[in-house]
Amino acid sequence: MFDEPSFLWALTVRPEDAKKYSQIFKPEWLETVEYRPMLAEIYAFTRKYGEPPSLDTLHKIFKDKDEEAYNNRYKPAICTLQEADPDRSDQIYTLEQAKNVAVIRSFIQMLRDESFIEKQAAFDGTQLIRDVQSWITQFEQNSEDRTMDLKHAIEHLVQSSGFDTPNKKIPCGIKCIDDWTGGGLRPKQFGILILPTGHGKSASLLIMGNWIAAVENKRVWYITNELPIEEVTERNLARITGIPLDKIIDDPAVAYKGLTRYWTNGLDQRIVITEFNREVDINDIEAEMAKMANLHGWKPDVIVLDFMERMKPALSGFSRDKEWNWIGGIAKDIARFCKKHSIMLWTAAQTNRSGLYTEDGGRMGNHMTQGSIKQLQEASAVIMGRQIPIPGLEDTDFVAIEFMSTKMRQSRLVHAPKIVKADLGRMSITDEEIEVVTSSTRGTSEDEEEDKPAFDSSGSGKAIQAESPRDRQKAKQRRRSAQQKFSS
Repeated sequence: MFDEPSFLWALTVRPEDAKKYSQIFKPEWLETVEYRPMLAEIYAFTRKYGEPPSLDTLHKIFKDKDEEAYNNRYKPAICTLQEADPDRSDQIYTLEQAKNVAVIRSFIQMLRDESFIEKQAAFDGTQLIRDVQSWITQFEQNSEDRTMDLKHAIEHLVQSSGFDTPNKKIPCGIKCIDDWTGGGLRPKQFGILILPTGHGKSASLLIMGNWIAAVENKRVWYITNELPIEEVTERNLARITGIPLDKIIDDPAVAYKGLTRYWTNGLDQRIVITEFNREVDINDIEAEMAKMANLHGWKPDVIVLDFMERMKPALSGFSRDKEWNWIGGIAKDIARFCKKHSIMLWTAAQTNRSGLYTEDGGRMGNHMTQGSIKQLQEASAVIMGRQIPIPGLEDTDFVAIEFMSTKMRQSRLVHAPKIVKADLGRMSITDEEIEVVTSSTRGTSEDEEEDKPAFDSSGSGKAIQAESPRDRQKAKQRRRSAQQKFSS
């Protein structure tokens, strides 16, 4: 029928195909008896960990289960698989043959099913059509429009639950954002970071993507249409090794020595970087993803897109002169794409000039979004941010980034901003927070500074919290004292 060793070998190195075939190809359809439990183990491992086991891991699994059976039966069979070592074209061709076998075997199985035969005898044509449609759905990939009755919808949910868990939240690694999102966004959702240019937009996205890959063990596709791939790679090196970015820029070799120890957990296989040097739309991104899935069996769980405002809408009829509709069209495309492919996505946009830190302070808000706020309607989470000056940090490697949640679809919206310390030279945003001045009132000229941090005159850099007009006045006096001290 087809080359079974090449089929099993391909599934161990192609995660997306391991997931797909677990739902359309049954182990008992293999002709070689020794291969059937191996295929079942590949499916079970993939369902549990989200990644297929390597052939070396298969050796360990069967040896731990039953060493005698392993030595007599499974060890020679696994060694045969290792000797196969098919090239990429052979893998793709073999997988296509296996799919054809799955179509025929499953069709025969459906025709022989007792309930299917009973429906034929009862001339229940409506239910037969539903059964046939359900069977066809198994072999449809990335279909946007799907219709199922409740029974088949539940069966589909159970079959895909090991891989597609819509309620599984994925933290991004920036504590205040994870707190605001209730533990992270979920597949089929996307979030937007909105920061002024030069305030850490790309760095924040990279930190999030690297955390999701390294800590959450998700496959992350980092797409850049702003920075060249070399700069993204330098930033990843700084994030992984902790070596300052300026040293890596001068000589990347300083971060290369001993780097292999970071690949032991498979991080190198979980991050893919793509640079687009043109204005792309979501269809271009989808086509590139399909190419990766077909050639490498690799499909991302999470996409980090830097950044959406350099894209264009997929449909014609939009004009950049009308940014309200232009950027809104891009956001709709992203939302559709995430739902279609069950992918979580973080992207970024820019604030206008009013989003920058100014002397009179001013709370961040969606009105500061560059060009349009229409894209915010599609996002599940919108986080605004900006760097602000903090007395005491000027002579350190740290900067202060103020984050604020301005939209949160899946959890309670928190209006109070958070200021955190960040070392962008090492691509690190810490969990260390600096308290901000808060107040329940505004409106007078004296109150305009209520959202601007006030600091202890000791120079510790710790902000002072003001809860009343009297406290605010004291905070303003301390601020003036601190500014005089540091200016002198």
